[in-house]
Amino acid sequence: MYLAHLHLEEFRSYATLDLDIDPRGVRIVGQNGSGKTSFIEAVVMLATTRSSRTSADREVVRWESGELFGVAPYARLEAEVQTQERRHQVTVAIELDRDGRQTARKTFTIDGQTSRAQDVIGTIKIVLFSPEDVQLVTGAPSERRRLIDMLISQIDRQYLRALSRYGRILQQRNGLLKRFAKERVYHGSLPAIAELAFWDDQLIESGAYVVASRQRMIGRLSELMVARSSTLIRDAVIGLTYQSKLELGPTSDTPNVASRAQELAVRFQMQLAEVRAEEFRRGLTVIGPHRDDVVFGINERDLATYGSRGQQRLGVVALKLSEGDLIAEATGEMPILLLDDVLSELDASHRELLLEAVATTDRQLLVTSTEADPLDHPALADLPLVYVKDGAISSSSNS
Repeated sequence: MYLAHLHLEEFRSYATLDLDIDPRGVRIVGQNGSGKTSFIEAVVMLATTRSSRTSADREVVRWESGELFGVAPYARLEAEVQTQERRHQVTVAIELDRDGRQTARKTFTIDGQTSRAQDVIGTIKIVLFSPEDVQLVTGAPSERRRLIDMLISQIDRQYLRALSRYGRILQQRNGLLKRFAKERVYHGSLPAIAELAFWDDQLIESGAYVVASRQRMIGRLSELMVARSSTLIRDAVIGLTYQSKLELGPTSDTPNVASRAQELAVRFQMQLAEVRAEEFRRGLTVIGPHRDDVVFGINERDLATYGSRGQQRLGVVALKLSEGDLIAEATGEMPILLLDDVLSELDASHRELLLEAVATTDRQLLVTSTEADPLDHPALADLPLVYVKDGAISSSSNS
């Protein structure tokens, strides 16, 4: 899989951009604020429907957009991607209200047909490695959950549907529990239990599938990380462990995620009953995949606690390479690797290990840097080199 063409209108600092991209990839050099990270952000948004930098869609719309034609502020992103089977065209359009401050309407098309967000995800498969990822080992659990969710969603659309449904149900259920807590409803109240049961059934169905998928995918991802880390570090094994608030019990030999989800649903239901008093008191759902974590380990110990700074960074490098391995294994498509100014965040030895590993795979690389020198590595030297300044891309550093 490779990105063949990128078109942007009124996106961040780009008034307009049309760029043909070599199947091998491209090196992009630009100072901070020039638009190089916005370029990567646009590719991420076309792949995942969401920005990698903000949760507010209005922030990606160029401030001056729409003025010339007297229309509401807008942004348009379009990509042509070549897969093993055919070429696809993916479009994301964002339109703000007239004052540009309130609502943002986002629409999607695939090959000219209006599509839902969940149908867009996975059409363009990516692995993003950004400077913030260096902190994944020691950062908040929510960041690790977000990474795993994006990874699995590119492989399994049923997972994405279950995750989205779980989020909506969780919000409704928490609203009900918050009312119970405010009104000091007794946790043994039969009317209250009956009212909650409707949301429990749906929460269990969606949540069990999410947990079963994570357990399976993280288990395989950890195996791939162990293999990758063996080539990156001596005398140590780095992997992942899925830590769930649910009591998962022993992993069964069930043939698929759906069967495992049925097993977990029984456990989920029993545990919800056990924590009912706490939920009524606190006014929120205390167990479920929204509370889970993914922990990095080194030689069966917590990497965040016992690993050196260098080992932690190698753990993240192994993770990112293994993400690509897992997507390729599960879908038959090698994902596009986005390295957004990450080479400057790694010391020379870690940078060398990453680029040597990248050089051995047949994948498209989109690499950004504030300086050209880090991009002169033999693994990248054959890629076209362009410069970005004030939202304009050129092949000359003097433009």
